[in-house]
Amino acid sequence: MSKMKWDKSLSVGVELIDIQHQEWFRHLNELAEAMAKTQGARRIAETLGFLIDYTKFHFSTEEKYMAEFGYPDREAHQAKHRELRATLADLDEDFGQEGATNKLADAVNTFLGNWLVSHIRTVDLKFGAYLKEKGFMILG
Repeated sequence: MSKMKWDKSLSVGVELIDIQHQEWFRHLNELAEAMAKTQGARRIAETLGFLIDYTKFHFSTEEKYMAEFGYPDREAHQAKHRELRATLADLDEDFGQEGATNKLADAVNTFLGNWLVSHIRTVDLKFGAYLKEKGFMILG
């Protein structure tokens, strides 16, 4: 797998959210690398666990701003978050039952990476534009 890179085209224009997205990329890359190098169940479990926890943390940040600023597409956006939380729970369960399989590595490398980039480009950029319209902490 090639390393996923965050770049300015993925900026939603809200510093805190952009920083969190960058952190998500970093940990997704760490998980993919740990699995590719078969660094052991403990290392992979720790990284996957962190990724799951960080995703919850990040989504709670976005959802707080959605509520605070009356985001009209809040329910649809949160539905996407729920879908990813469920997928991460499934991946965690698969890892617990089967270990670091090629199937799990493929899911991490392909699905999670594609989901994140697609979600940022289609859903989060729209949310960032809405926050910009409301004058919220926009990057220059």
